[in-house]
Amino acid sequence: MIKVVDLSFAYNKEPILENINMEINSGITVLRGPNGSGKTTLAKIISGLLPPKEGRILIDNIDIYRNSVEAKEKLNELVYVHDAPVILKGSVYKNLVYGLKIIGINNYTLLKELIRYFDLDTIIHRNSNELSAGERQIVSLIRAFSVNPRYLILDEPLQYLDDEKRKKVVNYLKKLVGRGATIVIATHEQELARHANTLYYIKYGKVELVERD
Repeated sequence: MIKVVDLSFAYNKEPILENINMEINSGITVLRGPNGSGKTTLAKIISGLLPPKEGRILIDNIDIYRNSVEAKEKLNELVYVHDAPVILKGSVYKNLVYGLKIIGINNYTLLKELIRYFDLDTIIHRNSNELSAGERQIVSLIRAFSVNPRYLILDEPLQYLDDEKRKKVVNYLKKLVGRGATIVIATHEQELARHANTLYYIKYGKVELVERD
């Protein structure tokens, strides 16, 4: 479980998020709101990338912004995928195995399954600077999926994808949930909101839980 406790954040003294309290359980939680509402900011704070001005982020009751061994271990269970795909120089394959090497995983079975599932066999040896925006998006997502994260934070994961790839990504996110993953998605898209177990709407620095039918 992720808990956001009394969270506030400001850029250059301009309030972005004010006194936010949330509980995020396993499943898909979607953060929606207009551009500039603070979706990405909140996602980065939850991911341990952007310290809050006030408040705490607890993952399994561990404050991830405390300088402790437990906090570092908990952050190793979390993967964040930026809205602009982060791609390394070199081949697609080099990009895909990077995440596994960082955390010391030598079993590439899941990665091979993901390459087949997302039909990347034909571009696996292509140089990353030759990729389209959609291909870069899929590479960054597969790199995250391949480490089988317990906590996965995504910022606009579908924005460059065609309909077929969008469906595959959504279906795979549901598979991850079936394995017990907690997924948080910051997006403006209604499509992802339809698949959310929990939906929050962010506006004017406040976060409102949206009641579902």
